[in-house]
Amino acid sequence: DGWQPLAKMSTARGVCGLAAVGGKIYAIGGWSMGSALESVEAYDPQLGAWALVASIREKRSDHATVVIDGKIYAMGGMGNAEVSFDTVEVYDPQANNWQWVASMPQGLHAHAAAAMGGKIYVTGGFAQGGSVSSAYVYDPQADAWTQLASMSATRYNHASAAVGGKLYVFGGSGEGGRLSTAEVYDPTSDSWAHVSNLPSARYDMVAVAL
Repeated sequence: DGWQPLAKMSTARGVCGLAAVGGKIYAIGGWSMGSALESVEAYDPQLGAWALVASIREKRSDHATVVIDGKIYAMGGMGNAEVSFDTVEVYDPQANNWQWVASMPQGLHAHAAAAMGGKIYVTGGFAQGGSVSSAYVYDPQADAWTQLASMSATRYNHASAAVGGKLYVFGGSGEGGRLSTAEVYDPTSDSWAHVSNLPSARYDMVAVAL
Protein backbone atom coordinates (compact mmCIF):
# COMPACT_ATOMS: atom_id res chain seq x y z
CA ASP A 1 0.00 0.00 0.00
CA GLY A 2 1.03 3.61 -0.58
CA TRP A 3 3.29 5.37 -3.05
CA GLN A 4 6.94 4.49 -3.54
CA PRO A 5 9.64 6.88 -4.85
CA LEU A 6 11.28 5.96 -8.16
CA ALA A 7 14.62 6.86 -9.68
CA LYS A 8 14.90 10.52 -10.64
CA MET A 9 14.78 11.64 -14.26
CA SER A 10 18.00 13.04 -15.71
CA THR A 11 16.29 16.42 -16.17
CA ALA A 12 13.70 18.08 -13.95
CA ARG A 13 10.74 18.89 -16.18
CA GLY A 14 7.19 20.17 -15.91
CA VAL A 15 4.23 20.29 -18.34
CA CYS A 16 5.82 17.45 -20.30
CA GLY A 17 4.13 14.73 -22.31
CA LEU A 18 3.77 11.25 -20.83
CA ALA A 19 3.12 7.96 -22.60
CA ALA A 20 3.37 4.25 -21.83
CA VAL A 21 4.35 1.85 -24.61
CA GLY A 22 6.32 -1.39 -24.78
CA GLY A 23 6.45 -1.74 -21.01
CA LYS A 24 8.20 1.62 -20.56
CA ILE A 25 7.10 5.13 -19.56
CA TYR A 26 8.24 8.06 -21.71
CA ALA A 27 8.65 11.67 -20.50
CA ILE A 28 8.64 13.90 -23.57
CA GLY A 29 9.84 17.48 -23.74
CA GLY A 30 8.39 19.85 -21.17
CA TRP A 31 9.70 22.97 -19.45
CA SER A 32 12.75 23.35 -17.23
CA MET A 33 14.76 26.30 -15.94
CA GLY A 34 12.93 28.81 -18.13
CA SER A 35 13.20 26.89 -21.39
CA ALA A 36 11.25 24.35 -23.41
CA LEU A 37 12.92 20.95 -23.77
CA GLU A 38 13.55 18.61 -26.67
CA SER A 39 14.95 15.72 -24.64
CA VAL A 40 13.01 12.50 -24.09
CA GLU A 41 13.70 9.81 -21.53
CA ALA A 42 12.20 6.39 -20.90
CA TYR A 43 11.68 4.65 -17.56
CA ASP A 44 12.10 0.89 -17.45
CA PRO A 45 10.26 -0.55 -14.41
CA GLN A 46 12.28 -3.77 -14.67
CA LEU A 47 15.56 -1.89 -14.30
CA GLY A 48 14.19 0.89 -12.12
CA ALA A 49 16.08 3.43 -14.23
CA TRP A 50 15.60 6.21 -16.79
CA ALA A 51 17.50 6.36 -20.09
CA LEU A 52 17.63 9.08 -22.72
CA VAL A 53 16.17 8.21 -26.13
CA ALA A 54 15.90 10.19 -29.38
CA SER A 55 14.89 13.83 -28.83
CA ILE A 56 11.79 15.34 -30.34
CA ARG A 57 12.41 17.51 -33.37
CA GLU A 58 10.87 20.64 -31.88
CA LYS A 59 11.28 21.87 -28.32
CA ARG A 60 7.80 21.85 -26.80
CA SER A 61 5.90 22.04 -23.53
CA ASP A 62 2.17 22.04 -22.72
CA HIS A 63 1.64 19.54 -25.52
CA ALA A 64 -0.49 16.41 -25.71
CA THR A 65 0.68 12.83 -26.22
CA VAL A 66 -1.20 9.70 -27.30
CA VAL A 67 -0.16 6.13 -28.12
CA ILE A 68 -1.61 4.31 -31.14
CA ASP A 69 -0.31 1.04 -32.60
CA GLY A 70 2.78 1.13 -30.43
CA LYS A 71 3.83 4.63 -31.49
CA ILE A 72 3.77 7.91 -29.56
CA TYR A 73 2.24 11.04 -31.07
CA ALA A 74 3.25 14.45 -29.65
CA MET A 75 0.91 17.26 -30.69
CA GLY A 76 1.03 21.02 -30.39
CA GLY A 77 2.38 22.78 -27.32
CA MET A 78 4.64 25.82 -27.31
CA GLY A 79 8.32 26.62 -27.25
CA ASN A 80 10.49 29.39 -25.85
CA ALA A 81 8.65 32.04 -27.87
CA GLU A 82 5.39 30.93 -26.17
CA VAL A 83 3.61 30.62 -29.50
CA SER A 84 1.18 27.71 -29.91
CA PHE A 85 2.37 25.01 -32.31
CA ASP A 86 0.25 23.13 -34.82
CA THR A 87 3.03 20.61 -35.53
CA VAL A 88 2.75 16.88 -34.78
CA GLU A 89 5.49 14.27 -34.61
CA VAL A 90 5.43 10.51 -34.04
CA TYR A 91 7.98 8.33 -32.23
CA ASP A 92 8.74 4.75 -33.17
CA PRO A 93 10.33 2.98 -30.18
CA GLN A 94 11.68 0.21 -32.38
CA ALA A 95 13.55 2.61 -34.66
CA ASN A 96 14.16 5.19 -31.88
CA ASN A 97 13.31 8.14 -34.11
CA TRP A 98 10.72 10.89 -34.54
CA GLN A 99 9.00 11.75 -37.82
CA TRP A 100 6.73 14.61 -38.82
CA VAL A 101 3.09 13.87 -39.67
CA ALA A 102 0.22 16.16 -40.73
CA SER A 103 -0.10 19.31 -38.62
CA MET A 104 -3.22 20.12 -36.62
CA PRO A 105 -5.71 22.58 -38.17
CA GLN A 106 -4.65 25.23 -35.62
CA GLY A 107 -1.87 25.85 -33.15
CA LEU A 108 -2.79 24.72 -29.63
CA HIS A 109 -1.29 24.25 -26.21
CA ALA A 110 -2.84 23.06 -22.92
CA HIS A 111 -5.22 20.90 -24.96
CA ALA A 112 -6.31 17.31 -24.25
CA ALA A 113 -5.97 14.24 -26.45
CA ALA A 114 -7.19 10.66 -26.29
CA ALA A 115 -7.06 7.61 -28.53
CA MET A 116 -10.31 5.97 -29.59
CA GLY A 117 -11.02 3.53 -32.39
CA GLY A 118 -7.52 3.85 -33.83
CA LYS A 119 -7.80 7.64 -34.09
CA ILE A 120 -6.67 10.61 -31.99
CA TYR A 121 -9.22 13.07 -30.62
CA VAL A 122 -7.97 16.53 -29.61
CA THR A 123 -10.18 18.89 -27.63
CA GLY A 124 -9.99 22.47 -26.47
CA GLY A 125 -6.75 24.13 -25.53
CA PHE A 126 -5.35 27.60 -25.78
CA ALA A 127 -4.74 29.22 -29.17
CA GLN A 128 -3.25 32.63 -29.89
CA GLY A 129 -6.70 34.22 -29.59
CA GLY A 130 -7.58 32.58 -26.27
CA SER A 131 -9.19 29.38 -25.06
CA VAL A 132 -11.15 27.36 -27.63
CA SER A 133 -14.01 24.86 -27.73
CA SER A 134 -12.89 23.17 -30.94
CA ALA A 135 -12.42 19.42 -31.42
CA TYR A 136 -10.50 17.52 -34.09
CA VAL A 137 -9.81 13.91 -34.99
CA TYR A 138 -6.63 12.57 -36.59
CA ASP A 139 -6.60 9.41 -38.72
CA PRO A 140 -3.07 7.92 -38.78
CA GLN A 141 -3.92 5.77 -41.80
CA ALA A 142 -4.91 8.78 -43.89
CA ASP A 143 -2.47 11.17 -42.14
CA ALA A 144 -5.28 13.73 -42.04
CA TRP A 145 -7.19 15.84 -39.52
CA THR A 146 -10.96 16.47 -39.54
CA GLN A 147 -12.83 19.13 -37.58
CA LEU A 148 -15.62 17.86 -35.34
CA ALA A 149 -18.54 19.48 -33.56
CA SER A 150 -17.30 21.91 -30.92
CA MET A 151 -17.74 21.45 -27.20
CA SER A 152 -20.41 23.51 -25.46
CA ALA A 153 -17.76 25.66 -23.74
CA THR A 154 -14.16 26.67 -24.16
CA ARG A 155 -11.75 24.76 -21.94
CA TYR A 156 -8.03 24.24 -21.55
CA ASN A 157 -5.82 22.42 -19.05
CA HIS A 158 -8.60 19.85 -18.92
CA ALA A 159 -8.60 16.05 -19.13
CA SER A 160 -10.15 13.60 -21.56
CA ALA A 161 -10.63 9.84 -21.69
CA ALA A 162 -12.32 7.38 -24.05
CA VAL A 163 -14.69 4.81 -22.56
CA GLY A 164 -17.20 2.61 -24.37
CA GLY A 165 -16.64 4.22 -27.75
CA LYS A 166 -17.32 7.74 -26.45
CA LEU A 167 -15.02 10.60 -25.47
CA TYR A 168 -15.40 12.27 -22.08
CA VAL A 169 -13.90 15.67 -21.25
CA PHE A 170 -14.01 17.31 -17.85
CA GLY A 171 -12.68 20.16 -15.79
CA GLY A 172 -10.05 22.60 -16.92
CA SER A 173 -10.25 26.36 -17.20
CA GLY A 174 -12.43 28.49 -19.45
CA GLU A 175 -13.56 32.05 -19.93
CA GLY A 176 -15.30 31.96 -16.54
CA GLY A 177 -12.41 30.44 -14.60
CA ARG A 178 -11.94 26.89 -13.33
CA LEU A 179 -14.54 24.37 -14.46
CA SER A 180 -16.35 21.46 -12.85
CA THR A 181 -18.42 20.67 -15.93
CA ALA A 182 -18.09 17.51 -18.00
CA GLU A 183 -19.40 16.46 -21.40
CA VAL A 184 -19.31 13.41 -23.65
CA TYR A 185 -18.77 13.17 -27.42
CA ASP A 186 -20.51 10.54 -29.56
CA PRO A 187 -18.59 9.98 -32.84
CA THR A 188 -21.58 8.29 -34.48
CA SER A 189 -23.68 11.46 -34.25
CA ASP A 190 -20.82 14.01 -34.07
CA SER A 191 -22.48 15.59 -31.05
CA TRP A 192 -21.76 16.52 -27.44
CA ALA A 193 -23.96 16.06 -24.37
CA HIS A 194 -23.55 17.16 -20.77
CA VAL A 195 -22.88 14.57 -18.06
CA SER A 196 -22.63 14.91 -14.29
CA ASN A 197 -20.26 17.59 -13.04
CA LEU A 198 -17.11 16.86 -11.11
CA PRO A 199 -17.56 17.21 -7.32
CA SER A 200 -15.36 20.30 -7.48
CA ALA A 201 -13.76 22.50 -10.12
CA ARG A 202 -10.26 21.39 -11.02
CA TYR A 203 -7.66 21.89 -13.75
CA ASP A 204 -4.16 20.77 -14.75
CA MET A 205 -5.19 17.17 -14.08
CA VAL A 206 -4.82 13.88 -15.91
CA ALA A 207 -7.26 11.05 -16.55
CA VAL A 208 -6.78 7.34 -17.17
CA ALA A 209 -9.39 4.91 -18.49
CA LEU A 210 -9.22 1.44 -16.92
